Amino acid sequence: MTRRAVLTALAAAAGGIALLRRARAEDLPPVRIITSEFAPYSYSDNGQAKGIAADRARQLLRQAGRSIPIEIYPWARAYETALRTPGALLFPVARVPEREDLFKWVGQAIPFQVALFRASQRPDITPATLEDAGRYRIGALQKDVKGVYLTSRGIPHETIADEELGIRMLIHGRLDLLPSDVRSMLYRLDKLGLPADSVVAALPLPEISRPLYFAFNRDTPDALVTEFRQALSALPPQDQS
Repeated sequence: MTRRAVLTALAAAAGGIALLRRARAEDLPPVRIITSEFAPYSYSDNGQAKGIAADRARQLLRQAGRSIPIEIYPWARAYETALRTPGALLFPVARVPEREDLFKWVGQAIPFQVALFRASQRPDITPATLEDAGRYRIGALQKDVKGVYLTSRGIPHETIADEELGIRMLIHGRLDLLPSDVRSMLYRLDKLGLPADSVVAALPLPEISRPLYFAFNRDTPDALVTEFRQALSALPPQDQS
């Protein structure tokens, strides 16, 4: 084979590989990255997603070499959108048994520490166990991991629209207990102009005090999931403070 023929064959092979890669890319669904209003981890500010988890997501996107706007919705809409949209990457989301087969899990997004809180002026509320807490009035968000957990343990509770409303209800005696992540609770108290000692952690919830995750829709091709897993593993460790 002449040198010219060899070069022609190599060029054809390279072109074929490029076409194959392009075809494979065209077969993949577009990636959508979705979060919810969950300050201080993720929240909207002038139409932009801000917060600790949003910053981590942008690190992940840069590492993956992608430029994708972060969509932010109320939790129930974010969750349902991710469930029905191949290529949708939801964060931060709790990895609990009830959701294990609903998503393809990429990896950890942020740490998470949860407790049942009471108003500081209610020292009479002293649940010793989760079952004991069931005799009090508890509020929780719809489809949020904390409410899902309470339901799975048979603990009655009422649905609240958002955690800031829940805090107001707690302070004014319309709720006895409210499950919340510790850092999120402190953020919301400050936003509401309330002292940090307005509430007290009455009962830790260690079973759901686990890191929250990035998770793809379960019908997302494995190639995309692997790409993002590799990108996440290449990032420096998450700040735990």
